[in-house]
Parts: sequence; C-alpha cells; structure tokens
Amino acid sequence: MKSRPAFQLKTYIVIYNIFQVLCCIYLVHKIIVINLPTLTFWECAYFQPGSIEEKDFNHISIFTFWLKVSELSETIVFVLRKKQRQVSFLHVFHHCATLFLVYQLSRTYKGSSALYPLFLNCNVHIIMYCYYLMAAILPDKIVARLTPFKKAITTIQMIQFAMILLQVVVALSRGCKVPPVILSIYVLIISAFFYMFYDFYKKNYSPKKLSPQEKEE
Repeated sequence: MKSRPAFQLKTYIVIYNIFQVLCCIYLVHKIIVINLPTLTFWECAYFQPGSIEEKDFNHISIFTFWLKVSELSETIVFVLRKKQRQVSFLHVFHHCATLFLVYQLSRTYKGSSALYPLFLNCNVHIIMYCYYLMAAILPDKIVARLTPFKKAITTIQMIQFAMILLQVVVALSRGCKVPPVILSIYVLIISAFFYMFYDFYKKNYSPKKLSPQEKEE
C-alpha cells in the first residue's frame, strides 16, 4: 500500500462490526442457556462424554475459534486504509494469542471454567464493536463527543483481564483439573494482556496534547 491511495472500506467496516456484535450476542446466549454454572466461576463443572452439554461446548468452541480467525481481518483493513499506527504489537499479539488460547483450551479442557472468560470477552466485544459501528456511521461531530467512551472501553478490558486472573486463583485453590503447562501459558498471556492494555491506557489517555492524526486514530 506504500504507493497506493488508502481505501475507505466504510461499507465493509459497518457490516463487519454488525457481524461481530451479532456473533457475540449469540455466544452469550449459548453460554447462558447451557446447563452449567458458568457465571459462578468458582465452581468446576465438567461435561459428561456424549452429553448435550458437551455437544454445546464443542459447538461454542468451534464457533469461537472461527470468530477469532475472522478478527485477524482487522489487521488487513488497517493496512488497506493505511492506518499503520494501529498495527501495533499490542494489536497483533492480542489477536494471535487469543486465537492460540481458544484453540488450546478447547482441546485440553472441557468445563464450565473455560466458558467464563469467553462470556466476559463477548460482553466486552459487544460494547466495543457497538462503539466502532457508531464511529463508522455517525457524523464526525457526534463521534468526537464519544471519545471518553474509548477510555472506558480500555478500562473495561483491563477489568476483564483482572477478573479472569482472579478466576485462575480460585480455580487453583479448588483443584480444577487444568493441564499445568496450558494453565501457565494462559496466566502469562492474560497477564501480558493486562500490562499492555494498561501501558496503552497510560500512553493514550494521560493528560497530553495529541496531534490531529493521533486524535483521529
């Protein structure tokens, strides 16, 4: 794209954000109706082989995996729109590591504890992609007034990671059967997410004068 004009891709962005919101709402619904104590994250419930719950879990896992694959297209959109600043290490690491975690957990651990972080993440993404949708379709003057909402989204994301780490501590204390290697990688990645989002928060929302380009991005 170095010698090409930037694409706008507004129609694609609108459709993509609607798609993400609907998919996350669908996953939240599936997690709520599944017959397991997902929201009481301190409990460790496991699936009986061949049960309806196991089939629902497998469906949720596969659906989530391909949804995370679809999120990788965001990087392509950034490049095509020549928003290279948005192709940050945080962005690339977050999407790739999340895809890795979904794949590994769905293969090695089948229990209600795996659905809790997904439930949190889907709710955060519903809020986030609704904001992106509004930013794509609303007039610039209105979008400018929504800037504080971006700060709130980052805060919500950090709270999400803190709640996931809290669940890990509780799960360990109650003897949940998660493979130690996978659990260690999981904790490292979630901790890295929290640190990088906190660093992003400090750099972008601390009191300072931003350039017009930084404000737009």
